[in-house]
Amino acid sequence: MILFYIPCPDKACAAQIAKTLLEEKLVGCANIIPGMDSMYWWEGKIETSSEHILILKVLKTSDAQDLVTKRVKELHPYDAPCIMTLPVLGINPEFKKWLEEI
Repeated sequence: MILFYIPCPDKACAAQIAKTLLEEKLVGCANIIPGMDSMYWWEGKIETSSEHILILKVLKTSDAQDLVTKRVKELHPYDAPCIMTLPVLGINPEFKKWLEEI
């Protein structure tokens, strides 16, 4: 299984990306965490913004990471979106089975 961590500018953006990926069956589950404050360098100065975090859960297949990353880049409004994948060290069998059945 792979977890994707993707900051989005607002809830509507995160929800649209999640819905599209779910409809296309590229992901099995999506979570949106509201209200994160972000500070970062952009174009030579420090910026601050409020973002929503999109977490995607995907069963690991040979091309899942590349397919999801490519699609998120197409859907995301940022010039350089953070699309970070995190390995999963463990997963309960019931949840894994549910993901496999999607």
